[in-house]
Amino acid sequence: MSLLAWYNARLASHPYTTRATQTFATYFCSDCTAQALEGDTGAAPADRAARALKFASVGGFWVGPLLTRWFIVMDRLVPGRSVRAVGVKLVADQVLQGPLMIGSMFGLCALSNGATLSQIERKLRDELYSTWVSSVYVWAPVQVFQQAVVPLRYRVAVANGVSYFWDTYLSLCMMPHPAEATGRPEPEVLPPTAKLVRRRTMV
Repeated sequence: MSLLAWYNARLASHPYTTRATQTFATYFCSDCTAQALEGDTGAAPADRAARALKFASVGGFWVGPLLTRWFIVMDRLVPGRSVRAVGVKLVADQVLQGPLMIGSMFGLCALSNGATLSQIERKLRDELYSTWVSSVYVWAPVQVFQQAVVPLRYRVAVANGVSYFWDTYLSLCMMPHPAEATGRPEPEVLPPTAKLVRRRTMV
């Protein structure tokens, strides 16, 4: 059995689990990349791994299943690949799914790192809109391609391919430095890369 045939069989027999596992792996790799860009050489390996697993869990247990269901619902409500159908699905995806996905990710990532409700509210107020606007520039062209060309069963996989880069950016926005999450102070001397890529923290 070829790899594609095996993958198609898994999609048919376990659609949610297969896509959730893909998304978990994508988010884990994205956070590891974000940490490398931050240059957190003073963080303990266990703290680095814990942060990556938290971000990956949001992807695997929430984003993957939600996207799977979302694509199915959109295709049922607005079937076809006509210009009108693609346009309606594009607007629905960017106006409805986009803010919900980003806002829920901000909240779940914050909760996983011990943030209070007031901190989460401030984070959403300060950063949700700007992050959503950025997402439209990235995801609108992707979704046009998805809805017009990509078969339904492969759309989460294609989204995960683009999502690696987008989620690296989201990790920089949403996840605190490992030392902050564990209560340990950051190193006083930061490497040059940390000065170039600054994350926005919860505090």
